[in-house]
Amino acid sequence: MSERRTVKLTRANREKALRGLEIALAKSEHGKCWTMELRESTRTDDQNDALHGLIDQILKQRPSLNGLRMDKASYKAVFMQALGHEVKMLPTLDGTSFFPMGLRTSRLTVGEFVDLMEFILAWCAEQGLTVEHFGGGEEAGGVSSPARAA
Repeated sequence: MSERRTVKLTRANREKALRGLEIALAKSEHGKCWTMELRESTRTDDQNDALHGLIDQILKQRPSLNGLRMDKASYKAVFMQALGHEVKMLPTLDGTSFFPMGLRTSRLTVGEFVDLMEFILAWCAEQGLTVEHFGGGEEAGGVSSPARAA
């Protein structure tokens, strides 16, 4: 298995990140090749908890959408598609239904996730749905509730 190191870059751990880069460079001098990827952090666990709490509330009030029975994955696909994210639907092996492929809210950046949550909240308001506290903590907007069921 290949060696992989992930370091969240902050001012506090700058030395750790630089040390990791120095180790990779030293190993590359001995024939080992490394790839370095810098990207914005993805959504937090608090944000994910908030999304699941919010979708739980939507499901209780709106279990069907346009005549179709919905579940969490279906609502996530609908909201992601509405924000312009590509959602590809594939048929099940038995041909009785479809499921979303490539839909990963875990790949959204913190900012993209905030946009998703704001879009969902705006849709809920437009639809007259009641939204109460829905998990999260400070990073998800300062609201808190019991964590979602696994």
